[in-house]
Amino acid sequence: MGEHDKPFQFYKLLPDGRYEMFVDASLLKSFSLCERYMYLHHIQNRRLRGEMTVRPFSMAVGSWWSNVMERFYNKLRDGVEIKNGDIQNFALESWAEEKLDEVFAADPKRAASFGDLSGAVLMLKEYYDAQYSIDKSIWKVVAVEQGFGLKREVLVGETKKVIVYWIGKPDLGVIEQGRLMPVDHKTVTRIDGKTIHKYKPSTQMPGYCFAMEVIAKSLGINTKVNRCVINICARERPSENPKKGKPRPRFIRAYPNFTPEEIAEWRHDVINKCERIAYNLERGEDAWAWSETTCHMMYMRDCPYLPIDSVTPSARDSIIHGMYEIGKPWQPYKVFEEE
Repeated sequence: MGEHDKPFQFYKLLPDGRYEMFVDASLLKSFSLCERYMYLHHIQNRRLRGEMTVRPFSMAVGSWWSNVMERFYNKLRDGVEIKNGDIQNFALESWAEEKLDEVFAADPKRAASFGDLSGAVLMLKEYYDAQYSIDKSIWKVVAVEQGFGLKREVLVGETKKVIVYWIGKPDLGVIEQGRLMPVDHKTVTRIDGKTIHKYKPSTQMPGYCFAMEVIAKSLGINTKVNRCVINICARERPSENPKKGKPRPRFIRAYPNFTPEEIAEWRHDVINKCERIAYNLERGEDAWAWSETTCHMMYMRDCPYLPIDSVTPSARDSIIHGMYEIGKPWQPYKVFEEE
């Protein structure tokens, strides 16, 4: 097995007794929601046996949209004109790659509401009409789906307990009027007045800003990166004749800014969480606290480890070995793709 093919493990105990950690917003979100969830999911890699392989509808559409956006902005980066005829090709190719036929067959009600493949083509066509000419004129796309961090490019900080590196894969890196910014594509059910305010505070967005600034400086580009672009798309097409008020948009952008003080606070919080993770790693299985408040609302559904924690402690080993198997660790990105 080659170096780049090894399963990803986010921590390693160093000879000096410290833990070297490679973390991102998703991993730290799991720890914040429930330490026991993180232990079972990210440390032990436990997965339910026969777990449904068809992804939830909203997750699948989000993956399809990211795939489509990658194609779209690769063309923009390369200076290749995108024409109306390209839109259907982007949608169809991404649809096949993401295997959306399986997802839509498993959830016919939501599929019918979305419009199946024709709804997907329409969604991209409306985005093209709304944004293509604007982005072509104001954005210079410098990176598309460029992973970072596994080569220790982005050091968050180190203490007597941990050395922490940030990892990630922002959807885009763009320059607008001389300003370098990370862009993240998001899909939501619908856009309302609260949508643009949901991305600050955040762990992910200041991490992207910090990382992009560090990497830019390593390339000899001395610039401040203190703003993200959240490129938001609604899966549901807004009504053209709403009962109240004017029609809602289908596409909108949020622009969260982060001051140096906020970035410093983010770094402190990340390191603090990693020190707590290191403390748990040293103490073993019993150290990972169970957060009962998230058992029935983990990512909008029951926690997959509820069958373990809902029985008496003496019965848990048999549940773990009977209902769960060891799955593949999450892989943030493949290093050789970026070389």
